[in-house]
Amino acid sequence: MEPTDAPIAYRADRGVATITLNEPDRRNALSTALIARLRESLVRATADESVRVVVLDHAGPVFCSGADLTESAAATGAADLPATRLAEALADMAEAPKPIVAVAGGAVRGGGLGLLAAADLAICRTGTTLAFSEVRLGVVPAVIAPVVARRLSPARMGELFLTGRTFGAEEAAAWGLADAVAEDAAAETERAVGRLKRGGPSALAGVKELTGDPGLRRRLKEAAATTARYFFAPEGREGVQSFLEKDSPHWVD
Repeated sequence: MEPTDAPIAYRADRGVATITLNEPDRRNALSTALIARLRESLVRATADESVRVVVLDHAGPVFCSGADLTESAAATGAADLPATRLAEALADMAEAPKPIVAVAGGAVRGGGLGLLAAADLAICRTGTTLAFSEVRLGVVPAVIAPVVARRLSPARMGELFLTGRTFGAEEAAAWGLADAVAEDAAAETERAVGRLKRGGPSALAGVKELTGDPGLRRRLKEAAATTARYFFAPEGREGVQSFLEKDSPHWVD
């Protein structure tokens, strides 16, 4: 296990690498440091021949509150934005030769939904709430759109992106954004991992390649550039700053 103050905790046991978002006091916001450690952990799990399945979990009551907005507000260029780094992490997850199971509880917002969508299986605890809240900040969820589009219909994705409304785990499962909803998410995860471990390692990697999208990493990179454009526009700057100051931007009546 990683040090308890690391943004990501890593543990490998009995063929399962558990990668834990480990900044509960910051609602596991996607900072550049957390994303970098997530990518390092994915490389570590992929290189470990004893690891058959990767589980992406979280410490604390919130799976992920989305991009680190304090860091985003301070960014002076696209390379400084957490969203730019997130694009690479989502591509890493999609292209990993080992199946990834994401386990979410509490709240899932913005980029956190990208993590769910990029996973091969997504399990939500009963009572989990989700929202693509970017539009309310004056920005767009472009960077996560390519992976979300693998799970949601264009019409549903458009409605959720446009309204930024909050929805529940059961709705997410009905639409295909989540694969299971369970009161006991740990038991459900154990069952899912057990089913995956029955598959041959090379066959599992082959299935991921067979069902993957070779153009995904390129589209994620392009989408990250779109996200950056909105973050640096006056509307995005105002929306993010208003959120940090617990105020409303000018377009809200």
